[in-house]
Amino acid sequence: MVSEALITSLPHEVIEYMLERENVKMTDIINLALTCRHLYIIITGSNKLWRAKFFQRWPDLKEIYETTERTKPRVSNWLDEIKKSVMYRKRLQHQLSLMSAKYYRKQELSNSDLIEFDAPTNLKNEEYLLACHFLIDELITLINCPTKRSNLTHKYYAYKVIRYLRQNCLREEWQAYINLPAKDQILERGAVLVAQWSQPELRISYSSISATLDRIAEQVKEHLREQNPSHPIFSTSKEQFELWKLANIDDNQWSGVNSRQVITALCEVMFKRLCFHGNSEMFYSSENSFINRVLEKKHGIPITLAIVFESIARRLGVRCEPVSFPAHFLLRWKEKYTLPESEEDESFYIDVFYDGQLLTKNSCPKISGTSRCPIQRYNIHNAATAIEVIGRMANNLEVAGRQRTQLNNRAARLRSALELLHLVQPYDTSTILHLARFYMLHQMDLAGLVNTLNTIQRDLEIGSRGQANHILQMLHDYERHMKDVPEEHILPKKRRPEVLYAIGLIMKHRTYDYLCVITGWDPHCAATTEWMTEMGVDELCGGSNQPFYNVFAEDGSSRYAAQENLMLACPPKWVNHYEIGRYFCRFNETHYVPNEEKAREYPEDEEIRVRIVEANYIQAQEMQLKMVTPN
Repeated sequence: MVSEALITSLPHEVIEYMLERENVKMTDIINLALTCRHLYIIITGSNKLWRAKFFQRWPDLKEIYETTERTKPRVSNWLDEIKKSVMYRKRLQHQLSLMSAKYYRKQELSNSDLIEFDAPTNLKNEEYLLACHFLIDELITLINCPTKRSNLTHKYYAYKVIRYLRQNCLREEWQAYINLPAKDQILERGAVLVAQWSQPELRISYSSISATLDRIAEQVKEHLREQNPSHPIFSTSKEQFELWKLANIDDNQWSGVNSRQVITALCEVMFKRLCFHGNSEMFYSSENSFINRVLEKKHGIPITLAIVFESIARRLGVRCEPVSFPAHFLLRWKEKYTLPESEEDESFYIDVFYDGQLLTKNSCPKISGTSRCPIQRYNIHNAATAIEVIGRMANNLEVAGRQRTQLNNRAARLRSALELLHLVQPYDTSTILHLARFYMLHQMDLAGLVNTLNTIQRDLEIGSRGQANHILQMLHDYERHMKDVPEEHILPKKRRPEVLYAIGLIMKHRTYDYLCVITGWDPHCAATTEWMTEMGVDELCGGSNQPFYNVFAEDGSSRYAAQENLMLACPPKWVNHYEIGRYFCRFNETHYVPNEEKAREYPEDEEIRVRIVEANYIQAQEMQLKMVTPN
């Protein structure tokens, strides 16, 4: 009673200040509010308090809310905002818990499968956008939850839902971007859209990327001051730098000599001090196309390094134009852009993949194995637009997605790249064809592509109509075929004595030494004759007349291995495979626990799995404990 009297005697502002501290949880505040009417009125009526608690709980949403508040009305009641957010969170968790029962047999989900995860459609535009960002934030929190505390199946479907929600938001942002005047279509913002689209599970904000570029620009200015302290850049206002940062500039803001000094300083800082360089060893890795990863790892491919270079140069008043040669990507720099161009005017080309070499048509080496320097053929060449640059980035991601060097999550990466290409070039029939083949392979909804093809037939030129008609016919044939395919029913597997292992056990391949987890088995090899011949199954001691196991391997592949080639992993370890959560809900140190759907498919495996784990791991651990424990 004494403490309550002390608290209630304090001014309202002091009570609010005390409760705003980060170590005071929302539940503590609610419990305090229920102690007396006086505190209840103060706490529930304090918009300032609940705003602080909202951003303490969801700190990564602060930038999004503050950006919205610049142009839209502020949130009028932050306690209601918290209540709505908690409601969205509970709904999201419930929906995730139902996913496996619905889509256990599907590897890729269509957007139409995920409509139920949309934010409530009765919200106003800005409220709908904020709700989407809240759901994305919750999904990221779930995905980042430590493995031992995670429901792996929920996390697996969280990746699919966040891709859907994130890319829905980015479609709106892309439309806004392409509707901007060319002057406002800055390359770095387009590159951030690509990075966000392709890495939906990460928190990548334009402001953080822009801030990193700002810091590099400041380092360049510091170096420039050391070398050229009288450079006119140092008499430029902060407001002017901000204008260059936010929009493309028509020309260099300095004389030819002063502009070269900026470029020299930028090359020194970016390539020598910060050690940015071209990644020739892993050229086709997707990460080389993501500006956040390039800024973090300091390596990339020509196009992303060029975007970083151009963005910093623009902040310093120097214009660099992206030029998309067939075999390479360079930046072009001229001493003056506003004068009429002629054949005699020489352009300089900056090769950011090779430490910012300044090239001309006379000094250009052969690039990427081409028979002649591309500059000699294209000295007078239009600069690439921002949309064209993003299109080339999407093409690079498609090539990367088709590489077999990175098998983990390969299908999802390829799908993401194809859908990005389709976003950038919605009526390109070649992209539609590739995307249609992917959708058919994974038995996905084709309705969106059919609508686009119908639009092409109505509105575009004759040449496009012919190919659109061909693809439409292919899709209609596929849909008729799928109607005749009987629905697949999962029948429980009956164990046989010769099947020694069970689903969820962590194994090692005797010959190839890879770690894997068993996801299914057959009492005898169920593969085709062609596969068995290719894999040399007849050369095995047991041949095809022995159990074979479906396994997820640690390199991200899915394999089919003979029983004689498998042994229990000692010690068992986590298997890094993207689809683990499709079949298993928990990692239990010694094995994976099947989710309900997988357990129903192999109902007799639990007893065998428990017996093997106890005999091989639990008893061994107990014996080791006895050996190290003093008598």
